[in-house]
Amino acid sequence: MLHIKKTYSSFDREEFVEYFTDKGNDLGAGRFAGEGWEVELGEEFKRMVGAFPFKSLKLEIWLSEEISEEFLEDLRRSFLRGGG
Repeated sequence: MLHIKKTYSSFDREEFVEYFTDKGNDLGAGRFAGEGWEVELGEEFKRMVGAFPFKSLKLEIWLSEEISEEFLEDLRRSFLRGGG
């Protein structure tokens, strides 16, 4: 089982709750699980990037190696944001 820690900025915690609820089961207390994976959502916090505060969130992810590449790619695509 792989253990991965990620930090996302500029997303509401609720967006991740909806995403992981659609993918698997809500175990309560910010934990979600499905076939070969489990995720724990941290609480939102402010992170400064230069002079700008960004809403941020930490995720802890446990994945079976068989699904890790596909799972992480889907997560990445689902939380891409363009700017400019």
